Amino acid sequence: MDPVDNNIKFALSIKDPNVVFYKYNYQVIKAKRAKVYIATVKFDQKHCANCGFCELSHNGHYVSRVTYLAANASEPVYLELHKERVICRNCKASFMATSDVVDKYCCISRATRQKVFMSLQDDRTQASIAIDAGISASTVCRYLDNYDDLFRRNLNYLPVHLAMDEFRGIGGRLHFICINGAGEHEIQQILPDRFKQSITDYFKQFPASVRARVKTVTVDLNSYYQDIAKAMFPQAKIVIDRFHIVAMMTRAFNQTRVQTMKKYNKRSYEYRTLKFAWRLYLKCAGNLDEEHVFYDRHLRKQLTQLERVEQGLTINEELKASYESMQSIMENLKNQDKDKLVEDLYTSQNISPYMKAVFQTFKKNLVVVLNASESDYTNGPVEGMNRMIKQIQRTAFGFRNYHHMISRIKLRQMRTKPMKKQS
Repeated sequence: MDPVDNNIKFALSIKDPNVVFYKYNYQVIKAKRAKVYIATVKFDQKHCANCGFCELSHNGHYVSRVTYLAANASEPVYLELHKERVICRNCKASFMATSDVVDKYCCISRATRQKVFMSLQDDRTQASIAIDAGISASTVCRYLDNYDDLFRRNLNYLPVHLAMDEFRGIGGRLHFICINGAGEHEIQQILPDRFKQSITDYFKQFPASVRARVKTVTVDLNSYYQDIAKAMFPQAKIVIDRFHIVAMMTRAFNQTRVQTMKKYNKRSYEYRTLKFAWRLYLKCAGNLDEEHVFYDRHLRKQLTQLERVEQGLTINEELKASYESMQSIMENLKNQDKDKLVEDLYTSQNISPYMKAVFQTFKKNLVVVLNASESDYTNGPVEGMNRMIKQIQRTAFGFRNYHHMISRIKLRQMRTKPMKKQS
């Protein structure tokens, strides 16, 4: 065994016995100093693939330069492969030797393509991946096109628990996304828009028996998502995400606090009490610290977090009533107490107009709000998926091609949430 061939194959992780290395050197390629490994690729077949004749004659070599993996991007690595050519003496058909290192008629090695595929799963730009792999950015885009059809196309399967939402993507447009609300939270589908007709047409592809197996659909308070869920999944329970319920109440209370604060002079004690430490008013009352004392430089006194909130609530009765109603509903959601939740919605008095408007929305959607109080499923996973998508777009400085964005999202999910086979 040639030690040069053995050492180069060990360094490059090449195991093809038909490739025999016999030389290496440095060359200047594309204005860069590059390592070049020179090898012969032997033709290993004994019979003509066209006619089966066993007499094949040597017919020279075809020289190709193949891009290979490099440990240092500033010093690329190339393989100069001399592929043996043979000709059949019977039918005069000509053939060329092939190797597992590179596909036929290709000048980029399989190892490089695999590295690009793995790099596309990371939070990186396509330009940096191209530089690292020693290829062009347009080549990375072409490889990305191969992964456009990554989402499931099985029209006989839908997750038992669905979660729906939207995110902002190409050109500022909103795209519909639905994921598996349980398990690995894999993406079911992303649509180019969030129009009601587009979403309905997508789910109509699934047979009625498949859609009937869906048990819960988690959505936000967007009304037409509820209409779609009722029409497409007649056996499913529609669940409003608890995060959106709490967010609506805290936003309404914060508006109440701001409007109350503006009634006082900016130098007054009341203004300073409501202006600063506003985050404490939005926390769950049970999470406020009532043991450790801190010095509040705005009020110039030492007090606990609970005392700080109580001092602000004593300023205005409407503010206090709104705060108590908000905290009571948050507690009922946490304890899954449906009866107490309904009672608080209909008996709350002296609350602010902002809070009244929110409670009126809850009463209008009472059934789905009560479903949220007793269900363990939320839109948290799909919100986390949207956060991942935003990070992908931020790293890529935005996308102009919808299919490239979808491919990057799916490849990123393959790294963070490995897919499991569905039975």
